[in-house]
Amino acid sequence: MKSTEIISIREVKREARQLYRGKFSTAIKINILPIIFAILTTMSILMVSYGLFADLGNISQTDSDVLTTENSTLSQIYSVLESVLSQAVQLIIVWSVSWTLIEWYEKPSERPKFNDVFQIFSRGNFFHTLILTIVQSMLLFLWTILFVFPGIVKLFAYSQTYFAYKVDIENGTRQAQLTDYITISRRLMNGRKWELFLLELSFIGWHILGILTAGLAYIYVVPYLNATRVAYSRHLFTLAMVEKVSA
Repeated sequence: MKSTEIISIREVKREARQLYRGKFSTAIKINILPIIFAILTTMSILMVSYGLFADLGNISQTDSDVLTTENSTLSQIYSVLESVLSQAVQLIIVWSVSWTLIEWYEKPSERPKFNDVFQIFSRGNFFHTLILTIVQSMLLFLWTILFVFPGIVKLFAYSQTYFAYKVDIENGTRQAQLTDYITISRRLMNGRKWELFLLELSFIGWHILGILTAGLAYIYVVPYLNATRVAYSRHLFTLAMVEKVSA
């Protein structure tokens, strides 16, 4: 029977803060790539938003014709491939950082090194990981083009793929197919997507602060958010293991 035990948002946040206590410089070091990406993304969004407001009402017929011409099938295919590959690269970065945090939680007295962030190249199978992230990104894209809401639902459903894959890496085992890791994530998140949504929603204030500071607040927010997500995953997989043993 599936566990109905609620994973406390307050508890996983507390665990994240506890992990970093007195070691936040290390937290920044291993999260530096996601931090840089978050800052650049925020600044880009702000610049685009400013440009849209500045140019509002100045769209000419010529501009419309140019946009129509460029909106070719080839251009659309290129845009889709670029989006999927970009998302896959982001997932690889986030996964590798998350794997480092998993190990830090297992040995909190040992501070991880910056090189640990690139363990995906040294201790994992980069090719398999790349394929898995591309498949996940493509599935999310396909669900999103249906409607935004199904895409968001699947984003939470697939959120534990990285942890399931890490467990096998640590144990030296492999699932029969790479997509099995996505399936494991879907099963674990069955009935828990709303729970994870509320966890993500609890950071809305931090995201607003990130926007107001042109992304600089993400120097603190990104490490905190990533550690909280990993703490949630640890609780989720622990409950799944207990359930499996007691079954």
